[in-house]
Amino acid sequence: MSSHVLVIEDDPDIRDAIVALLEAEAPWVRVAAAGDGLEAIELLEEGPAPCLALLDLMMPVMNGLEFLDALRDRGLAPAMRVVLVSGHVQLARHVEHPGVAGLLPKPFRASDLLELVRRHCPETSPG
Repeated sequence: MSSHVLVIEDDPDIRDAIVALLEAEAPWVRVAAAGDGLEAIELLEEGPAPCLALLDLMMPVMNGLEFLDALRDRGLAPAMRVVLVSGHVQLARHVEHPGVAGLLPKPFRASDLLELVRRHCPETSPG
């Protein structure tokens, strides 16, 4: 079984950079990306549950907090860990949700992002 990471970020430049980084540096994970919480919910309803979601808080359509509420209300991906990726650190620190496993303040270092992915989606040996 392969590990999945879901990137939920409305800024296309940041979203593309995270996806490119993970594809280059974490080849054992499959990466899916959504531009807002609603798109992310649709991906979760269609496909396998990711081990990790990298969630921006400030997005149009459905923001990060609304996404977390929808996850809980629909019982989607109960084992998925969520790391908030936000420039709004003060707000993010006050988010209380059982699935939230951490905060990665923007701007972040590539090494910090990769460390999170390794922690939540460990590399499995083929076999």
